[in-house]
Amino acid sequence: MRARYVVTSTCLKSGTISLTRSLREMFSGRERVQCIDEDDEALECSVNWVSGVLEGLAPYFEKRRLQVNDVIWLTYENEKVRLEAAAARKVRPRPVQQPQAQPAPPVQEKVPVAREGAAVSGGGAPPAPPKRVRVTGRSERRAPARPGHVQALERLELKHQPGENHDVFRAYLGRREYSLALGRYGETSPADMLGLRRTGNVDYAALLVPEQRREEAMRELGPLRVALITPEALEKLVALKKLFPVGPVELERLLKGGRVDLETVAALSEEVRRWVGERAVFSAVLLALVEYSRQQVFFTEDVMANLGEGGWDQEQVRTVLEALTGPPFLLLEKTGSGEYLLREPVADNLAHLAEYALSLRNRIVSG
Repeated sequence: MRARYVVTSTCLKSGTISLTRSLREMFSGRERVQCIDEDDEALECSVNWVSGVLEGLAPYFEKRRLQVNDVIWLTYENEKVRLEAAAARKVRPRPVQQPQAQPAPPVQEKVPVAREGAAVSGGGAPPAPPKRVRVTGRSERRAPARPGHVQALERLELKHQPGENHDVFRAYLGRREYSLALGRYGETSPADMLGLRRTGNVDYAALLVPEQRREEAMRELGPLRVALITPEALEKLVALKKLFPVGPVELERLLKGGRVDLETVAALSEEVRRWVGERAVFSAVLLALVEYSRQQVFFTEDVMANLGEGGWDQEQVRTVLEALTGPPFLLLEKTGSGEYLLREPVADNLAHLAEYALSLRNRIVSG
């Protein structure tokens, strides 16, 4: 029998682990258990059924330098429990410092020097020493670097079309596209930018302004419907793209609000973090379900106990479990209120899902 356990801060402080449903089945009818670690060292542990914990694991936690949310696998075999830390941290031996070799003293060579006024063999004046000419490579002509805001918008998948008083950026979204005219605050007339949008030449008109002058520009523009974009906000959007695939759609949403600055990008970042957080909950639930075997019944509370510390919300966990009951996963079957049946091991289910996704991708590529 094998069980997975996620270490909590309470475990590290008390040197115990809580008796989850799987561990209760593993230790059923026992009050003392001998645990064997990865180095075959034995630990005499006791099962405290009143407190619902397995006691005596403090030396193991300290030895493996375990931290909160690390995973321990417990395997019951031959009346003993084998411990295996998925994130064991062993102390690395310090490198031995080799003594530095003393540099050898420089070798002094005697160089013969001709005496002044001495005759030169063959007659005539001594040959003049060759002139040293420093040869340098030709300076390469480099193209002027593009402005940072142009590079940022291109990284956000907009196409750049340079102009004299303003630049135009186009976003191609399949059946739809939009264009953005971008000038510089203090150099480009806001009325000219507004005229480009009113005549239909572009969909959005904006002025590039530093973040520190944003308030000044907002007061000057007043009711004019010209958007403001700060270079600092564009840099934040590019950095946010490394976390989540933001692009022209998210940028257009900010343009419709009239501002692409640090404040609006910060609000978008919070929204993206919620999306990424939902994906993290999905992954955590799948890892928690690894503990259960095929055709095993469990409750939502059991999964919550296996998740460890991470601020998991029970409603979010329940939403993930419900999603796993339907296609394309079909991993779980709901057998009651808050009760689920695991159809097959998580690893097998993910392998089947990967095959399905790969075959579908091949059809898309070949089509």
